[in-house]
Amino acid sequence: MKKEVYAIIIVAAVLIIYFSFLSDTRKSIFTERLGDMVLARYETGELAAQEISNIYGLKDVPLAKGYSAVYSGKNGTMRMWVAEPPDHNAANDAFNAMNSMLGAASGHEGHEYSGDVGQTESHAGHSGVDPNGTKPVKVDVMEFVKPDVYMMKINDVYNYYYFKMDYRIGRIYWISFDSPDTGYQVSLVKQAVMTI
Repeated sequence: MKKEVYAIIIVAAVLIIYFSFLSDTRKSIFTERLGDMVLARYETGELAAQEISNIYGLKDVPLAKGYSAVYSGKNGTMRMWVAEPPDHNAANDAFNAMNSMLGAASGHEGHEYSGDVGQTESHAGHSGVDPNGTKPVKVDVMEFVKPDVYMMKINDVYNYYYFKMDYRIGRIYWISFDSPDTGYQVSLVKQAVMTI
């Protein structure tokens, strides 16, 4: 009987330590550290949703949940917004619509003006693209691994966005940097893709 009591106490202690460590290293969906950056603040719920609605690329994404975070380090500040639509299908559709609106290349760009594909409003000069920004370009963040990561510059700010999905949820990520070092940015985006 004493062995069983000791075993229960030990298991309980291990679980308490595990969950207290887990709560210290994760803030909402965010990790405490990302590269040499430290999580300075994060928001969820209404505050995050309000921030997301002000992001040019994310403003039309339907939200079930929203998250935002600010990471800071010696090389600058990184801001991240995560939009989680109601289900993975809505998330996939919202990402594709956002990507098209921003002017990213679709699978049929080569046929776009050849007469094979009619010119739609979304392709008519990419009228939805921010006039102060560049068209998104695909960035090679990781080899052989999804997701596809796109980068675009808006008002001299480097922005990266991508879509991650599993069988239950899909999330659209938008990351901006105030540091002009694109190598540094890509290394942090890579870590974000793997850990958040």
